[in-house]
Parts: sequence; C-alpha cells; structure tokens
Amino acid sequence: MKHLKMALMGSAVAIGTTGSATAGDFDGVELKMLAIGDTSVTRLAPIVGEFEELTGAKVQIDMFPYPGLIDKIVIEASADNPSYQLMWVDSPWVGVLGESGALEDLTELVKRDAEEIHLDDIIPIQLQENTWQGRLLAFPASGMIWHQNYRKDLYEHPEEQAAFEAKYGYPLTPAQTWDQYIDIAEFFTRDAGEALAGEVLDKPFYGNAQAYSRVAGAITHDFFPIMRSFGGQYWDAETGLCAMDGEAALAAANVMKELVAFNPPDYLGLMWDIRTGYMERGETAQSSYWSVRTVRLTNPDEAVLPTIGEAGYAASPTGDGNPQPTMTGALSFAINSKATDTEKEAAWEFIKWGTSQDMMRRFAEEGSGVSQFHKSILSDPELQEKYPYYQVLLDTQENAQRRIFHPFYADVEEVFGVELNKFMAGETESAQEALTNACTKINTRLKVFPEDLRLRWINDAQAEIFD
Repeated sequence: MKHLKMALMGSAVAIGTTGSATAGDFDGVELKMLAIGDTSVTRLAPIVGEFEELTGAKVQIDMFPYPGLIDKIVIEASADNPSYQLMWVDSPWVGVLGESGALEDLTELVKRDAEEIHLDDIIPIQLQENTWQGRLLAFPASGMIWHQNYRKDLYEHPEEQAAFEAKYGYPLTPAQTWDQYIDIAEFFTRDAGEALAGEVLDKPFYGNAQAYSRVAGAITHDFFPIMRSFGGQYWDAETGLCAMDGEAALAAANVMKELVAFNPPDYLGLMWDIRTGYMERGETAQSSYWSVRTVRLTNPDEAVLPTIGEAGYAASPTGDGNPQPTMTGALSFAINSKATDTEKEAAWEFIKWGTSQDMMRRFAEEGSGVSQFHKSILSDPELQEKYPYYQVLLDTQENAQRRIFHPFYADVEEVFGVELNKFMAGETESAQEALTNACTKINTRLKVFPEDLRLRWINDAQAEIFD
C-alpha cells in the first residue's frame, strides 16, 4: 500500500534511434546500479571495465540485501536527481513499480533492437515475467524456475534403493507427487551415528530443506510454487480479491507443515540462501527452490556437494503427479525512469551487453553459470552435459506460469509470511485459520479500490513486444 502513494510519473522518453553504441559514444557518462548479490550480478560486476572500453561509460554496481531493496528502488525513482540509473528487479515487483511509473518502458527499444538481442531466442515467459499492463519494464538477466534438486548419488545407491522400496513399496526416484516427496524426506532423515549410503554419519542428515522464515516473505516464496503445483491461483478472477485460502492453498500449507519434521532444527529462520546452503554442503537429500541458486551445485568453488556426491534435478512435484504449469521467475535489469536521456541510452546499452546471448554463453562455457533464459544455450548438448539442469529449465518453461505480479505484492509477501510462519511454528491451530487470516487482511486493503481496478491489476496482458 505504501508504494501506491508514490505519484505516477510515466516518463516515456525515447532512447535513441540507432543500434549499439561504439567506443567513446558515452565518454564521461557514469552509471550506478542498485542490485543484490544474485549470480547475474556477481558474474558481471568483475568485468564491467569491458563495457567501459566498448562504450566509454563507467558502471558501478552496489549490492544490498534483498529485504528492503524494493523500497530503495521506489525512493530512487521518486528523486528528481537519482543516484541510481540501473535497477536490479525481481519480477514480482513489476506491479508496484509499473503502477508507480518507477521504471522506463523498454518496449520500443526491444522492438527496435530485436535482431541484435536475439529476441526470438529468449524464452517468451521470461519476457512476460517483466511486463506490467503489456509494457516491458525490465529485461531478463537470470531466468529461473521452481524445481527440485536432489542427491542423485544417494538416490542411486543400491542399499538405499532397496531399503526405500522395502519400506514404501515403490522405487526411489525423484518425487512426482508431494506425498512421495514427503516419503523421501522422512526416509533420508538420519541422526548422527546412523548409516547413510554405507557410511556412518558424524552429524545429522536432513531429508529436506525448505524456507520457513517470515523475513521478507521467504516462506511465501516457497508456498506459492507449491500452491501452484496443486492448481491454485492467487486471485479470484471475478472479484480481483485474494483466492489464496482455497483447497490448493490448504494442501500446499499442509505439505509444508508435514515437511517440518524432516527439516533442520533452525527451519523457522531458514531464508533462501541459508536453505540452499544445506544442499550445497551436501547435508540434505532434497530441496525444492529457484534455479537461480542451482548453478552453484556444479561448481566446487561455491559448493561442497560436487566434491562429495552429485546433484540431480527434476521438475517440481504436483498434487496428483499430473503436470501443472511450472512457476517461473525472472531476475532482471531495469532503467530508472527519472534518469536523464543520455543515462537511459547508456543504461540500455549496458543491459544489452550484460544480458546478451554472447555474455550468457560465455558465463556458461567458463563454468560460472547463470540461470539461463536463451533457448539456444539451454538446448546446447555440450552445455546440457555440463549443466544437467538445463534440460529441466528448457522443458518446464514450455508450460510455465509467471509468478505473482500485483501492486500489493509486498503486502501479500509480508502478510502471508507472518501467517504461514505462525502456522509452521504451531502458533496457529490450522492451515485454514492461517490462510483465512492472511486473505482477510489482504482483502481489507483491496476492497477500498473499485472492482474494475482490482481486475485490471490481475490481468496479465500480453507483452506488446510480441505484437
């Protein structure tokens, strides 16, 4: 709600009429990017000097924690002389940032430079992720899906396979349903002193690692994909009000509650990077999360797992094992609408350079990796062998649904984070109570707005770049 108080700015300044910049075009231009330590940023930051050599423009990337970053962006976009011209944007933010006019519309630039940026090679849902009311407000720098990562070496160990089938009556393979996922989590949860794959454990081993922290809605980020995998939706299509308390949402909340017993004891404080750390250190059998961190599981400089075992990758489980649209997401670069015309021109050149097909392939071939969004890279046989999860990313995005996008996203993230966390901690008696409380709080805020406005907010208008 607080973000909606920002006045509409809507500065649709045209950015040039030519193609890529050449050496010296932007001599003296200095750009600053407001970002976090996402792989799309950490891979690019050390080589920004190359962009200066190409164009003359200097780029400084400042990385901040994820919590509170959207507030910093809103403040920057409301300043007459902003300090930051480039923004790192998580795709659920495009609703509030689009409604407030904080970001430059990139539609005409993308149409103009479609051939240069290989527009037809970018997975369409990754572009749609960055739209608000059909306008493209950010450009994908790291495309991602929600999927499951698992210990392939343990799943294929003969003793573990035999023991699992004897106990549960079916083979040990990546879960297709959440019931199977819970079985696997239970099976692999071991205490120190017990055996795992023929070795005696010197510390506990966990069947699963999920995010349950209420900070910045970390638990909400996990809850939504699970709800989606049961066929759930965020909003009522007839009223534009909260629909996240129906059967699918209840099923998702109860799955997360059942998994508590097989998570690390600090589960209530697990945020994204802490949760993924358990898989990266080889301390959990499975963990479902966004593929933006999956790139680390093949890199021994960032994860222990490649040195002690092997990761496997599979699509997210669903309620009944039948396909449901995968939850997708995009971590993207955007331009501050309050930047000067020259800064906008230089910023667009930086975005094209930093997200280009050539740059993404370079990262992949060098081994540092970024969660990819180019079809040609994801389908490359040599790169698929190097990064087995590429095939999962490619296959699942053919039938994908974008993440939540709404001007009240920050409210939803916070409210559901608190209510779900309380349920997992046992402070709320039932999933129904927790979800009803959350939806009631959200609807109280939404009902002050006309129904036609609420319906516009949930309408996923096709990106104009596809026209």
